Amino acid sequence: MSHQTPPASQTSSSGEKNAQAAADPIVSDTPSAASAVPVSAPPSGALTSKQWLQILSTFIVFFNTWGLLLTFGVFQTYYAQVLLPSHSSSSISWISTTCAFIILSAGIVTGPLYDCGFYAVLLLSGSLLQVLGLMMLSISTQYYQLFLCQAICVGLGAGIVFTPSVAAAAACLTSPAIRAKAMGLMACGSSIGGIIYPIMFRTLVSRTGFPWAVRAIGFVTLGLYLVSYLVLINRPKKPAMARRIFDASAFTDLPFMVLSVASLFSATAYYIPLLYLPLLAKIRIPHVQPHLASDLLAILNGASVVGRLISGVVAAKYGPTETISISLVMGSILLFCWIVVDTVTGMIVWSVFWGMISGVLVALPGAFIPLFCPSLAVIGTRSGMYWAWVGAGLLIGSPIGGAIYDVKAGKSDWWRLQVFAGVFMMGAAVLTVYPILHLRRKRRVETQESTVDLPALVA
Repeated sequence: MSHQTPPASQTSSSGEKNAQAAADPIVSDTPSAASAVPVSAPPSGALTSKQWLQILSTFIVFFNTWGLLLTFGVFQTYYAQVLLPSHSSSSISWISTTCAFIILSAGIVTGPLYDCGFYAVLLLSGSLLQVLGLMMLSISTQYYQLFLCQAICVGLGAGIVFTPSVAAAAACLTSPAIRAKAMGLMACGSSIGGIIYPIMFRTLVSRTGFPWAVRAIGFVTLGLYLVSYLVLINRPKKPAMARRIFDASAFTDLPFMVLSVASLFSATAYYIPLLYLPLLAKIRIPHVQPHLASDLLAILNGASVVGRLISGVVAAKYGPTETISISLVMGSILLFCWIVVDTVTGMIVWSVFWGMISGVLVALPGAFIPLFCPSLAVIGTRSGMYWAWVGAGLLIGSPIGGAIYDVKAGKSDWWRLQVFAGVFMMGAAVLTVYPILHLRRKRRVETQESTVDLPALVA
């Protein structure tokens, strides 16, 4: 039997295509279309020690960034009742929503900087700036002081570390299935932070006062960031490349833009329960214990751990975009059901379900953003652009909700706030339909092309 050697031109063409694919990998949605595992990777899909260190570092970043965002409901209550009793709920909520906006929108700049190889600088400088902001917050008493320290300084520091860390985790996990599971695991850091930090604040503020309660949170934040620095050991330096702050192709990429607008809608509704759940619990249930109203956030965040872990497993099988669309539909239904909850048991049960559903919205973006990137070389840039849309939603959602219903007025029309959140969450669910259809159509085309090319490869 003779062996035919392919023509030199065909071999050269195939080699050029393979080299181009390796340099500019296109990310697909299903595990079967995952990028090739590097030669240095261990067998059976096991993760390397560097990948585990990156997962640990990103887990800590979620703990210290989103974990603090999930804690701001207890800060909102304390400011409204103790530090800033003369200010409206809407004006107080600007402190936390501005902080959230800066954390997420900072990725517009830090994403491209990550792509240029400045991950270590971003992680170190951002974490130290966030700790500085917490320490300065501990000695603040006036509205402008709280705003500058918590919204600006803490927000900017956390924003510098957040997007690069999520992008680094997504980039080092090339398999979509493994990436989805790992993102669910890493995002649990925000839930655990959302449990520990509110309990710390509520317990310490009554014993040591506001200054030392905030300082204790600052010390815990610093200690955890010191552990996250382990990811920088023996990390090869990436040569800096000239990149644009914005990926211009993203504005003509209709699926990515529709998904970004959907994130704006969902984020507008997402933060409202986190800020207003304790206050509305005290209004709807006058006999509720004060500590229970604050502990509702810890219950909510504890339940979100389960939701994030489950979402990672489900997303690995069915796709992260499909999974998040289902969570948006269920989230909108829960927000409408929130209107009729007026008992302690009902509030606890609702908090558990909302925590499980809403946690998916934070866990899965890191898994599906790469699916809408033409190349992993721009994953930081596009991640920054996506999270900026989320930040804009967090910025405007709660203040608008506070203007719709002022908690301090004591009126019975709180349902308007809940309807507002439910409508926006449902709008986000509708908008995710087109990106899902786009990915499925792309998957069918890739399958057909691979089927057509198979006989040529066999020959």
